[in-house]
Amino acid sequence: MIKLFKYAVILFLCSAPSSLYSQNNTNLESNSLVLQQAKELYEELRCLVCQNQSLLESEAPLALDLKELIKEKLKEGKTKKEVKDFLVERYGEFILLLPTLSLQNLFLWIGPFIFLFIGIIFAYKFYTNFNRSSNKTKTLNPAEKKNVQKILDEKLE
Repeated sequence: MIKLFKYAVILFLCSAPSSLYSQNNTNLESNSLVLQQAKELYEELRCLVCQNQSLLESEAPLALDLKELIKEKLKEGKTKKEVKDFLVERYGEFILLLPTLSLQNLFLWIGPFIFLFIGIIFAYKFYTNFNRSSNKTKTLNPAEKKNVQKILDEKLE
C-alpha cells in the first residue's frame, strides 16, 4: 500500500510541472497575440510628437504612453478596430498614418491626380507649340535673296 502511495505521489509530482507549463504556454500565446496586434497597430498609427513617424519608430514619451495604452486596451479584449476608433475619437484622424477616404479629406486623395493631369496638359501644350514654332521655315522674297547673295559673295572674295 505504501508503495502504491509513493508511486501516486511520484506520478503527481511528475505531471504537475507539465500542467503548469501548459497554463503558462496558453498565457504566453495570448500575450504574443496581443503583442503582435499591438505591433500592427503601432505601424498604422502616427506619433503625435514626431508627426511623420509611426508609433513603432518613435521613442517620444507620448508615443511610449500610447503604446502602453494600446497594450492595455488589447489585453482588455478590445479588437484592433475598437482601439483604433478609440484613439481617433480621442486624438482625431491625424493619428492615422493612412487617413480614411472621406469627404473631409477627398482633396488629399484626388489632389495629386488633378495636379498630375494639369501638368501633363501644360507639358503637351508647351511641346506642341515649341514644335510648331521650330518647324516653320520663313521663305525669303527676291529682294532679300539678292541681298543675302550679295553678302555671301562679298565674304567669299
